[in-house]
Amino acid sequence: MNIKELRMTMMKSKKTDPEKSQVLMAILSASQMIAKNDGNRETTDKDIVSAAKKEIKMAQQSKDAGAPFNPITFEVCDSFLPKTMNESDTRTAIQTIVSALPDQNIKMMGKVMGQLKSNYGDSIDGGMASNIVKELLNT
Repeated sequence: MNIKELRMTMMKSKKTDPEKSQVLMAILSASQMIAKNDGNRETTDKDIVSAAKKEIKMAQQSKDAGAPFNPITFEVCDSFLPKTMNESDTRTAIQTIVSALPDQNIKMMGKVMGQLKSNYGDSIDGGMASNIVKELLNT
């Protein structure tokens, strides 16, 4: 979702779902602040994803501390996050990278993880990927 779509969705939900509108407003505000602090540039989709992650983190911290939080935050913010690859797809991606390595040992883990991050970004679960890489490079 781009910034214009975010604004329109927020405006539409103001009357029908004020709680959702508040969460969207927080994401909009945070994403614009990210762009402003990074050289006063235009807000990007990546900024919106970062803002959604930040809102989830703050809501989780409030929940863990027993402080008030809006439960709808998790649902709304989650819709902005890229979908994470499942284990099978992650394993296939890693096997492709590992098979192209000249030397397949654990010392290549950083190279594999870097390539995963570069190729798949936030759509890959780093913890799961790390375990799979270790398994494949240790055999």
